[in-house]
Amino acid sequence: MIDQDIISGKDLANIKKVSTEGEKSQLDAVFELKLTDEEKILELLVKEQSLAVVDLSTMDIAEEIKTVLPSNYVNMNFIAPFKVEDNTLHIAISDSSKLSLMRNLKTITKKEIELHAAKITHISDFIDKLLKEGGETTISSIQQQNKEKIKTFDYEVDENAEVLDEKPEEDIEALENESEVIKFSTAVVAEAIKSGVSDIHIEPYRFSARVRYRLDGMLDEQVHFAKFLYSNYGAVVTRFKIMGKLDIAERRLPQDGAIPFKIDGKVVDLRLSILPTATNERIVMRVLNKDAGDISLEQLHFEEKDLKLLRKAIHGTQGLILVTGPTGSGKTTTLYSILKEVSQPHLNILTAEDPVEYELDGVGQVAIRDDIGYDFGRALRSFLRQDPEIILVGEMRDKETVDIGLKAALTGHLVFSTLHTNDAPSSITRLQNMGTPDYLISAACTLVLAQRLARKSCSECREPDPDITPKVLEDFGFTPEQASRAKVVRGKGCPKCKDSGYKGRMGIYEILNIT
Repeated sequence: MIDQDIISGKDLANIKKVSTEGEKSQLDAVFELKLTDEEKILELLVKEQSLAVVDLSTMDIAEEIKTVLPSNYVNMNFIAPFKVEDNTLHIAISDSSKLSLMRNLKTITKKEIELHAAKITHISDFIDKLLKEGGETTISSIQQQNKEKIKTFDYEVDENAEVLDEKPEEDIEALENESEVIKFSTAVVAEAIKSGVSDIHIEPYRFSARVRYRLDGMLDEQVHFAKFLYSNYGAVVTRFKIMGKLDIAERRLPQDGAIPFKIDGKVVDLRLSILPTATNERIVMRVLNKDAGDISLEQLHFEEKDLKLLRKAIHGTQGLILVTGPTGSGKTTTLYSILKEVSQPHLNILTAEDPVEYELDGVGQVAIRDDIGYDFGRALRSFLRQDPEIILVGEMRDKETVDIGLKAALTGHLVFSTLHTNDAPSSITRLQNMGTPDYLISAACTLVLAQRLARKSCSECREPDPDITPKVLEDFGFTPEQASRAKVVRGKGCPKCKDSGYKGRMGIYEILNIT
């Protein structure tokens, strides 16, 4: 409207003010301020989009129009479906902002969409008439018209499971609280949380789809979800996008979000990742159990001598302590356990994380935002102006972050961070490869902790393993005395471990103490 001289740049501030204070659209604010009329808006729409003008005031509502779109959707988006011709649905709109609905409308109606321009008052009157004559049309009633789809998800959903802070906005699957897709999505997440799963995978293929849970480091397919998922895959993806407050229309680029989920009175956060593939969008969710941020060092099962070395280092006044290992090896849990131990009222502790997985009392936690240029290096520089005693940097990704971290460790700060290396000694090589001088590494680094997570035999079904003899253990490097005392067990499989023979994981650690 500014480009067409309908309103001036000076008017824009008043429009935004009226829109914000009155909780109304900017177009409604334009009319309230009497800056233009609907005739000019109509002319602008026709000129911009080359749409044909339709007079809705003279039209009757055909029977097929009454059920072509859900009533809530029509009313919420202020659109007027007025004619079905062959496989094309004709819809009248009042302004160009409705063009973003095209993809969603095609998904809902399974028809081609042709847009027309109409006066705002005519659209308003038409919608009122449509709602009055057609009654309430729901997504469920529309779904029944598609007989090829499996419409019901026959699974018991936990009544105490819910998504927090949900804002469905325009999505069609969210217009019905009892939607089968909503039930399905809730069941997938609730079952995963109850089973102690670390990751949820939802994957599309050409002739199938599957849900897999990562439990104790291994992926296990959940076959009871497969049939419904394959028949409703697009709707399920849309549902999870809404739960994660992502753009439901974007199907070309990866997206990341977060889902707060409440089950049995307990809040669990999920980190959502959407990845477009050749067949459809793939979903992975990391389950972040808030209780994991409340684990003490004793619960991590360090050997006594290793725990003494670690405690000596973390209670120092300065130095760099690195935790290394692959993704999913428990580095974050270990670092949070360390912060929990060293946190004191007289200490100022700051962390830079990507993302902030668990909230810690008494710790200033900062989320990294690469999209706006706020990376680890920039966060670390700002931390040094905040008078901290202890700093945690989520990851040493580049030379800049390493240089700042090492210099901070040499100037009276205790710095914790992570590296992706296979073992503790490799961390030194990694720092050297990033251009760090040897003298700086030896002066600043105090300890490197490498770790892995290993599966434990199920406590309910474990039994002695006859295949592991003392001779086999000696071949692996055990002394004869150690091999003779070792008791090796294996799980034979039971309902508790789902016949896998394994239940739970424990840490395996390697400590490099730099003196």
